[in-house]
Amino acid sequence: MVSDILNPPRGMRDLTGAEAWVHEYLVSTFKKTAVSTGFEPIVTPTVEYFKLFEAKSGEEVKNSMYVFQDKAGRLLALRPEVTASVVRAYLKGLRSEPKPLRLYYVAQCFRYEEPQHARYREFWQAGLEVMGDPDVNADLSAAFTASFFLDEIGVGHEYVVGSVAVHRGLMKGLGIPEEAQDHVLHLIDKGLVDRALEEASKHSSKGDAGLLKDLLNTPLEKLEGFINDSKELLGGDYERVLKEHERLLEFTEALRSLGYRVEYSPSLVRGLAYYTGLIFEYKTKTLGVSIGGGGRYDGLTMVYGGVFEHSTGLALGLDRVALVLQGVETPVGGGGVAVILSSKVPVSHGYRVAGALVKAGFKATVYRSPGFSKPLGHAARKGYSRAVIIGEREFNEGSATVKNLETGAQSTIKLQELLENPARHLS
Repeated sequence: MVSDILNPPRGMRDLTGAEAWVHEYLVSTFKKTAVSTGFEPIVTPTVEYFKLFEAKSGEEVKNSMYVFQDKAGRLLALRPEVTASVVRAYLKGLRSEPKPLRLYYVAQCFRYEEPQHARYREFWQAGLEVMGDPDVNADLSAAFTASFFLDEIGVGHEYVVGSVAVHRGLMKGLGIPEEAQDHVLHLIDKGLVDRALEEASKHSSKGDAGLLKDLLNTPLEKLEGFINDSKELLGGDYERVLKEHERLLEFTEALRSLGYRVEYSPSLVRGLAYYTGLIFEYKTKTLGVSIGGGGRYDGLTMVYGGVFEHSTGLALGLDRVALVLQGVETPVGGGGVAVILSSKVPVSHGYRVAGALVKAGFKATVYRSPGFSKPLGHAARKGYSRAVIIGEREFNEGSATVKNLETGAQSTIKLQELLENPARHLS
């Protein structure tokens, strides 16, 4: 029984050592990248009302949520994704902000799915959302930022793009109710195309859904012709669908001109039911699954009682990105200065020295021990590159011994001299 509680729940993990350092590296690099391209931070609760996600998260997400009642009987859920939370926060307090509003987050999400390679029940998402901009520039600002981040950490990637606007427009023209549309798209997302077509035909008020099958076999260069041929069926949605097709083309051409490989897939629909047009995923050669994706979700604000708002965004799975980086050297928590005191030296003296070093931009940790060999060995194993050693004699003389833990070279200097120019003596 005791051994059982030492393990985290199935599908959840401890991150320690190198894994934890890689995670911190990814989080800090993503945040730095997002800020550098004009995004602002947003932090939303881990727990939300179940209804927030029930409304438009999609069949797969709804069925895999961690749902529970609190002590007052309210139905709550651990967030399965973050976009719905961002939209809620936007409606609650950000509508008056200048548009477009660019937001970024790094957050834990939870889904009760069967754990497998690259899929966990607790996972980390790094996301970007743009509110209030109908132009393709909004989609590209998010996609470019994510690509810049992936390039920065050395993760080669390519895009798979699509647009659910055509799928939704066709099914609406066929009289298929929205909830049934969501289920059809869910089946397509799972690769169950035959079942999806059966469902579409079953719910269509105009008979066979063969046009949907035709769409799933139409390449990008023939898609505009397909849309024009379907103009009568699309009815009032024709102009919107055509505009979303233009967005798809401009998005694709822009990414290709920036040097990214982009592939169109008519069966790409993604698993979230709130997408309205352009969608895309990030693929790598080293991992057999998507490492993230996103797309347009115009009008999701209306689902939660707000007015119509143009919206787009994406999320990267940091756990999957970390898997791509396995075996690749990434920055870890090495380097820095170990301030090692004799046990006869006041510990406050060590913290005055460490504080001065931290202010100068160094990582510094204080050790205090009767002897120096043990803390020196510990510091070396932890990757510290320098040690400032202060024994009783050094303390009384106002000096310190500086030791290079990589070469073994050492010298004794005045402490004041060290603190006035630490870079000279410790770099």
